[in-house]
Amino acid sequence: MAVIDQALIRSRRARRPETLADLMTMVGLTSGVANIIMQLSLPAVGHGVHESRVVSGSPRRRPFKRLRTTSQHLVVSVLGNESDRDAFREEMRAVHAHVHSTESSPVRYSGNARDLQLWVAACLFRFYIDQYERLYGPLDRAALDVLTPAAAPLATGVNVPESAWPQSWHEFEDYWDSMLPSLSIAPEVRDDLKSLSDFMFLHEALGAPGWVLARVFGPLNHFLTRGNLPPEFRDMLGWKWSEAEQLWFERFLRLVRVADVVNPQAIRLYAQLMLLDLRLRLRVRGSILGAEKVVDAPLGEQGRTPAERRRNRR
Repeated sequence: MAVIDQALIRSRRARRPETLADLMTMVGLTSGVANIIMQLSLPAVGHGVHESRVVSGSPRRRPFKRLRTTSQHLVVSVLGNESDRDAFREEMRAVHAHVHSTESSPVRYSGNARDLQLWVAACLFRFYIDQYERLYGPLDRAALDVLTPAAAPLATGVNVPESAWPQSWHEFEDYWDSMLPSLSIAPEVRDDLKSLSDFMFLHEALGAPGWVLARVFGPLNHFLTRGNLPPEFRDMLGWKWSEAEQLWFERFLRLVRVADVVNPQAIRLYAQLMLLDLRLRLRVRGSILGAEKVVDAPLGEQGRTPAERRRNRR
């Protein structure tokens, strides 16, 4: 098995990555929640999501739409043209305008604050780097120096000026290390992140069918989320990770590595379909994200299931 693994690693690394698209692997299908946890570990981002009032874009109410929107942001950044990016950027700015702290918020935040969006973009860059390195080993400094400026659309797509994005891997490392002391996860945000990792947020969004999906698929996703998280983020959540679990995770990565090398176009095809969907929505409906719906109170205060929310509205 070790010989086969090394042969697969050499075959993929022979194609030196120069763009974010070159970093896409099947691991990315399993590491999305882990990356969201990294984003929300910055308190202003975590509380902004926890206190969300935007019904139309929340996993608490529209989980599949939120998955599509997140995927399309990544796809537009990697494969989209400037027209795609401009349209997405404007709609994101409008939605984020509804995300802001109140007098009762424990931290101050604004959805369009550039410092917060820069952190989100940095985490998304790590999403690409981490998924590649987990399968094929560390990238060298020369490759990282090429990839860092190539990742600027992740930031400009959420209205961060390109001048604020690091232009070398050294600059990115300095920025990342400077942010680590600012990270922490409050108990209420930790509960949100746990529900994302074990899919129990689907119970809140969909009721009984969501509970069934969470019970069936949640344990595996929780395992994969913990495996994909860097140790310092697992520690913030108080999650354990044993040597036996690491062994099983490495076995899982071997299977993914085979699938990724045998069918390297699968992820790119998925990305192209997401991009096509985005362009069709923009052409037919004139909007990528659709109609906005914002309510007065945080979504988490309105009821934990559809049935409970119906009772509260009576």
